[in-house]
Amino acid sequence: MNRTQKIQQFIEERFLVQFGGEVTADTDLFQAGVIDSFGYIQLMSFIENDFALRDTDDELLSNIFVSLTDIDAFVAGLAENHAPAGEGW
Repeated sequence: MNRTQKIQQFIEERFLVQFGGEVTADTDLFQAGVIDSFGYIQLMSFIENDFALRDTDDELLSNIFVSLTDIDAFVAGLAENHAPAGEGW
C-alpha cells in the first residue's frame, strides 16, 4: 500500500466516508462535512506516527490541508525534507 492509499484508508475508516463518488481526492473535507478541527488533529497525529515524521507540529498546524491531494502532497514534501539521504516514499 502506498502513502496515498494509507492516508485515504485512514480517512475512510476514521470518518466513515468513501472516496470515488461525491467525495474525491480534491474534495474540501471540511466543507463536505467529513472532518472537523478535532478530526484534523487526529489525521495529523496519524500522519506523524505512521510516517515517522517528527518535529513537524508547526508545519502541520501552520497550514490547513483540506483535501486528500493537498495532504498527500504535504506528506510527500515532509518525507523528502526529513528522510535520510537515499530514503523516502
